[in-house]
Amino acid sequence: MILAALALWLCAASAFAELTVERNEGDMYFPDGKNWVYHFAYAYPKIAGDDYTAALINDTYQMALDEMTNLVLPMFANTPDMRFDGKNEVKHDFAVACNNDKLLSIVLFRSQSMGDETVYSLEPLTFDVSGMYAGETLTLRGVILIQAGVDPERLEDVSAEEYPEIAHIIQGSSDSISEALMPVLYDLFRAHPNLEDSEKPSLEDFEIEFSPSRDFAALDGQIAFYYPPMLAPEAFRENTIVRLSPAEIEALLAAAHL
Repeated sequence: MILAALALWLCAASAFAELTVERNEGDMYFPDGKNWVYHFAYAYPKIAGDDYTAALINDTYQMALDEMTNLVLPMFANTPDMRFDGKNEVKHDFAVACNNDKLLSIVLFRSQSMGDETVYSLEPLTFDVSGMYAGETLTLRGVILIQAGVDPERLEDVSAEEYPEIAHIIQGSSDSISEALMPVLYDLFRAHPNLEDSEKPSLEDFEIEFSPSRDFAALDGQIAFYYPPMLAPEAFRENTIVRLSPAEIEALLAAAHL
């Protein structure tokens, strides 16, 4: 119910939605169902259809599922130091942050309850749907450019002269954009009403857990940056984000003299 509500909150309805996102869900027990040490309940996205774009996106999540079920959890279940003398629960679920004719953003939510400790994490990925990288994940710079109106087929040859209103984004790289946004996003998250003072770390600790070039997804015309759930497990349930438009990002990069 929580993730369903998050999906509705995150994803603005689009008349141009092209992909049908289904749920590949199930649960498994390791090392076996009778004497299990790890229970894995999962839901991963599965794109309907048999076209090349759907196949590439599905491969991304099938490989993630295979890694958990064929490598990670069997290893944990058979390693004494990872058994934690109890029944350990691992849950993976997802929400769709954006789904239109250009971009698909999926946020994978994960929790691992091992012994007395529960660890939360998330992984947002944004896929090109119809451009030159159809079916592949996009960088922060690429997603901002598409959100700003650049043709997805022209991400590699777009020029600042054509789009002077986003010249700093075009001239930057994902790494340089991420570096310029880091202190700004730190301040914005520190002011976020969903975060308690105890969940607001130093900039140094924040930089260890968060990267703008990794912890982002597309929304309807905006970019969402996700606060690290490792720093604020309670805020994770509220899906604490900061939203910025391409114009706002361009202004921040100009102020940073990028």
